[in-house]
Amino acid sequence: MTAIDPGLPGRAVAADPREAVLRPFARPGRVYWLIVAVLTAVVLIGLAAWIVQLRDGMGVAGYSDQAFWAIYIADVVTFIGVSYGGAVISAILRLTGAGWRAPLTRLAEGTAVVTVLIGAALIIPHLGRPERVWELVTRPNLSSPVFWDFVAVMTYTAASIVFFALPLVPDMAIVREGNPEHLGRLRRWLYAFISRGWVGSLRQRRVLSGSLGIISIMIIPLAVSVHSVLSWAFSLVNRPWWHESIWAPYFVVAALYSGVALVILVVAAFRRAYHLEAFITERHFVRLGFIMAAFAATYLYLTFADILPGAYVGDPGTATVFHELLAGRYALWFWLFFVGGGLLPLLFVALPWTRNVRGMVIAATLIIPAMWLKRMLMVVEPANYDRIDQVFGDFHFTWVSVSVTLAALAAIPLLLMLLFRVVPLLAIEEMKDMAGHEQPATDGAVDDAPSGRPARRGRGFRAAGGAALLVAAVGLVGLGAASPARAETPAKPAATVTITGQDSGGAVRLTATLTTADRRPLAKADVVFQQASKTFKQAPFVPIKSVRTDDSGVAQLTYKSILAGDQQFVAKYAGGSEAGSATASTTVNVQTAYSGYTPSSPNIMGSIGDVTVRVLIAIVVVVWLTLIGQVIRVRRACTSNADH
Repeated sequence: MTAIDPGLPGRAVAADPREAVLRPFARPGRVYWLIVAVLTAVVLIGLAAWIVQLRDGMGVAGYSDQAFWAIYIADVVTFIGVSYGGAVISAILRLTGAGWRAPLTRLAEGTAVVTVLIGAALIIPHLGRPERVWELVTRPNLSSPVFWDFVAVMTYTAASIVFFALPLVPDMAIVREGNPEHLGRLRRWLYAFISRGWVGSLRQRRVLSGSLGIISIMIIPLAVSVHSVLSWAFSLVNRPWWHESIWAPYFVVAALYSGVALVILVVAAFRRAYHLEAFITERHFVRLGFIMAAFAATYLYLTFADILPGAYVGDPGTATVFHELLAGRYALWFWLFFVGGGLLPLLFVALPWTRNVRGMVIAATLIIPAMWLKRMLMVVEPANYDRIDQVFGDFHFTWVSVSVTLAALAAIPLLLMLLFRVVPLLAIEEMKDMAGHEQPATDGAVDDAPSGRPARRGRGFRAAGGAALLVAAVGLVGLGAASPARAETPAKPAATVTITGQDSGGAVRLTATLTTADRRPLAKADVVFQQASKTFKQAPFVPIKSVRTDDSGVAQLTYKSILAGDQQFVAKYAGGSEAGSATASTTVNVQTAYSGYTPSSPNIMGSIGDVTVRVLIAIVVVVWLTLIGQVIRVRRACTSNADH
């Protein structure tokens, strides 16, 4: 197997990973510095925009009392989510012994570290008072998912860094011993410090492999916990569509889906920039594409399973949100996500003529912005819905929020370019260990066909993919045609309603009488009492309570008003499409007003919650101690060998 020497066009060189990792250490060309300069400028503009936001407030980023959550929280979910692709996929492939992963692991794990750091940093612009972040540690609210999200992110970040750093020990020793003249003074010192005592003995290899196995097992539930807790943070806010029980697995699958897509883009970029075609072949992209397609199909299914129940039941708030999402002002963006971020990537993997490097890169390029767009829809639309007015507020992008988002996006390639100017971008030791475990395959080959039988390239996958697309299409048609379910009610005669009220004993006593057109009492009918209010312009009457009439057609309500003085009260009866509706009003001089605050009832899960908190803290402590223990374990293996 050969590679092309970047310095001598057309000249073949041996496919030696030790030589390949030295390529980024050479003197960069003009294109490299131009890219670094542009990315740095974008990051600096984002920092300047954040300073403006600190000075002028969150309003300059488009936030308001209507849009209290917006672009920044969507950025946090997206950037932390894409970090899972590198760490979790690398961990799963390591645990399953997939030898083909070896050329990809360093790039994938480096991407995981960089993106989780950027995603965690994006929490700062989202906070109105970022100087109080330290109070998450000094004054934690143990009952808040926000605190546990902070704990989960920090623990996952530490695990990702250790998972990335431990395999550097043997690689740095190999590069330092074999090519010290290409490292430079700073790298030689760093490599000598990190790899001190490593000689590649059987004991050292066994210790390192065991430590990486333990961390691989730990990092999978850690990644799941981060996005699960993040999804539960939405349930604290009284907004439609944010209380779905499916959101935890929905968030996790979305993170893995977009994460694999980002790994494909990063691997493709470094493969092209440093001519790694001899190590990272088309086969690697196709296999990553299969993983990506599995997550794509799962995510589309969860999208359908998330929307269908809410749209069918017809809860007013959720139904309104889904109508805007599927057929209203957000419909263009939702269907753009569905096609660009779901169906097209599946087709690129399913069709044999696009199942190649270019096709996988195009599919991944569609997925990343589409998944960010989906997170924006999930955040902005419910956050802008007012349950009282039953109208949507407005969120608008500003140069501040856009600049901060673009700065975070530019920081990913910038930090990766700088990172792999310092550390080897290929896992030399793993590639050497796996060389005898897997026969080399030519570009484009996914599996070798049995002797004497032609290879059937992906027919089963195409059939399954076609069936899945057909089912999805039928389901979407049904979803679009379905109407919200409502209980069938018998027809009622036309009615009239009268209302009287008086202030007696500090409370308002309201009496509504409901009769038919021929003056007969209308029994067992619901009358809604309302109070006039100037607080909400779009809703001049605030509902108080619905009361059912007795056999004489009378509905009574005793109400403690939160406003004093002359107050207008309304009795409203909606008899359906055949009976029409009836409304009457009266004015009552209210003498005494009461506070609308009602203390919450005792939490029946409080005792269980206290036990859960202790258990979670114990688990977090064990995880941190285990991570520290694995680092110490590897260092001891190196030190004991150095002492002998």
